[in-house]
Amino acid sequence: MSNIEKKILSFLEKHILWIAGAILLFLSLLARKNVLFFLSGDMKAYLISWYYQILDHKGLPSLAHRIGNYNIPYHFLMALISYWKGEAMYRIKYLSIAFDYLLAFACMRVVMTAVPKKQSNRNLLGFCTFFLVLALPTVFLNSAVWGQCDAIFTSFLVLSVLWFLREKPWLGMVFYGLALCFKLQAIFLLPAVLLYYFCSRKFSVLNFLIIPGMMVLTSLPGVYYGRSIFDFLEIYKEQTITYPYLTMDCPNIYCFVPNEYRLFSLPGIILTLGILLTGYLFIIRYQQKKPYGFADYLRFAIWTSYTCTMFLPAMHERYGFPTEILLVVYTLVFGEMFFESAALIVIAVLAYVPFLLDFTPVPLTVVAVFNMAMYCLISWKFFQRSLSPRVKAMK
Repeated sequence: MSNIEKKILSFLEKHILWIAGAILLFLSLLARKNVLFFLSGDMKAYLISWYYQILDHKGLPSLAHRIGNYNIPYHFLMALISYWKGEAMYRIKYLSIAFDYLLAFACMRVVMTAVPKKQSNRNLLGFCTFFLVLALPTVFLNSAVWGQCDAIFTSFLVLSVLWFLREKPWLGMVFYGLALCFKLQAIFLLPAVLLYYFCSRKFSVLNFLIIPGMMVLTSLPGVYYGRSIFDFLEIYKEQTITYPYLTMDCPNIYCFVPNEYRLFSLPGIILTLGILLTGYLFIIRYQQKKPYGFADYLRFAIWTSYTCTMFLPAMHERYGFPTEILLVVYTLVFGEMFFESAALIVIAVLAYVPFLLDFTPVPLTVVAVFNMAMYCLISWKFFQRSLSPRVKAMK
């Protein structure tokens, strides 16, 4: 072997992760580029219409008007991209796709922070996390195909987890508040944050004031153009009554009852609160005997989000997105529940496909049965690990 060959091979061996990363990054962008043409029902009925209304009002001045049913921060981002040239659908998707990469980065940082620095495969694990998240079918479908923005608020949820892990709760609250500013569904994790406060006792209750502070702060661009600083309250109130259906293709318990929203919605909310309260009281009572660490917080953030999507009425098929992402992070950090993570992704894809492609490979009721089974299995495993933990809770 010549000296040149040896130098080339030595260079490749030394920088293999960077080279592989560059190739995978290019492939992830190429894959997304090749599906930008797909026009989803939501894109056609809502997002493009909102975008052209923003264009009609010359971009940022459109913030003076309530356009669509999303909060001011998303409207603000839509107004910013309206100044770029290009087709409306592409620009909307570019915005969502950009947050795919922030989401992947946030997940990578959580994994690399949670894994001890002395662990030999730490960098490889972070590398795999970044590209695994980008390759998840739900992440790919949600932004590049559907044009939805679930990656935006989930990115901030994961960043809040990162700062709680680093024991900087005020930053955790900042990013949790940002997540809530973009999507009301971020509230699904609020009970888990409250439980973390109560059991860990690592921060003051005053930190919770950061959440409404972020809501007010992100409303300021709208206030500048004449909107009320509390307009987000009206937007979220309207969102809760927009879809009077027990389930919007979400494979949960409402697939097995008649679609009588007025009859079952309030009992469903009470049932959800009862399940959460029972589980949390059980954990609070037990946590008097052991420290409450990061592993516990991550488990119950996942369980809380999963419980809400399974038992609350008017859930869309996309609302399990944070649950799926956080479970993947948990799997990579603790090296367990690989089957459950994969199963949740498969369930989500089976729920996405009927709406996106008008094709039903598996009836929704069958998917719901599988989803209920997975919920029971994950709940049992999480409570078992918190009561007799096999995984050491991180302090």
